[in-house]
Amino acid sequence: MKQYNRVVNRNHLKGLDTLRAIAAIIVVWGHIELFKKESGIQNLIDDGFYLPSGHISVILFFVISGFLITYLLTLEKKRTGTIKLKNFYLRRILRIWPLYYLVLVISFLLFKAVYSSETIFLSLTIFPNVAHALDAGWPTSPQIWSIGVEEQFYLFWPLILMILPSKRIPIFLILFFFIYTLLPTILLFLNNQYFGNETLSHFVNRFFYGSKFNVLSMGSLFGFLFAENKKYLRFFKNDLVSYVTLVLVSILWVSGFELKYYNDELFSILFSIAILKIVSDPRINLDKIVFRFIGKISYGIYMYHWIVLLLAFQFISPYGNAWLFNLYLYSFVFGITFFIAWVSNYSIERYFLKMKEKYR
Repeated sequence: MKQYNRVVNRNHLKGLDTLRAIAAIIVVWGHIELFKKESGIQNLIDDGFYLPSGHISVILFFVISGFLITYLLTLEKKRTGTIKLKNFYLRRILRIWPLYYLVLVISFLLFKAVYSSETIFLSLTIFPNVAHALDAGWPTSPQIWSIGVEEQFYLFWPLILMILPSKRIPIFLILFFFIYTLLPTILLFLNNQYFGNETLSHFVNRFFYGSKFNVLSMGSLFGFLFAENKKYLRFFKNDLVSYVTLVLVSILWVSGFELKYYNDELFSILFSIAILKIVSDPRINLDKIVFRFIGKISYGIYMYHWIVLLLAFQFISPYGNAWLFNLYLYSFVFGITFFIAWVSNYSIERYFLKMKEKYR
């Protein structure tokens, strides 16, 4: 019970804010270099620099989210015998939707772009990942695709978690992970064998690349097992296994390692084991004040940074001294993004977070 009170009152497990901070910084860093590349400016990507993948950062966000939310919901079910679905959905809406729709409005008003009816409809109905798969993503804030993935996953997962007996939940999550992971391979095989539809192949590739429900389910699996304190978690908590995993996933991520198939799924397993060790081992303390701060505003950093990037490339000239250009660019993007995310967190978001507390 002491463990439960600690988690609910603080609304996080130790180390997760730091992991969010690292993921957010890498996303912004990667997109700065991507903007430079697409603008024909010398960049780290073309120079062959081993840039940590921003996409893998999003995979880490998914795993953290699945781990933490499933952990809290499992404790709620153990304590009360059920999960208050209405309260859960209201908490999600109050946490995610205000900033999500605010970014849509701001990016729409600030920049000229072509928005198809598919783009508008799917983005407004929290299906931006489907819009992305149809090549109709929100052009001035395309990173919103990941928000749709989480909202859709949490539409059904708490209900399943509430209904299924606890002993069947790990089996369900493992089966879901493997079936969903293999599904695009099966669909592409059938399409190539019987239909040969290139449009369908393109959609399947983009949809499953950007709709990682299986990654969320892997984080959920470890979050559930941690909440239930299953004995066989000792294997993953073992120092040799866990520290090798921590070192391995760090090296693979930083080196830009990528498998041709099932790369995201591999990272989700490694991240899940690493998170389990970080939150459960008192010898590991990642919660430094700077990273805690960045982690707490990481949602705002993720949502606002594309808008700041668009502004930066309008106002900062790439001509002249390359070192000065990069100094101005990085200072502007990180400085303005962090400042806006901080203001947003302590004003707009805090207003809705206070409302959210009524449904905890």
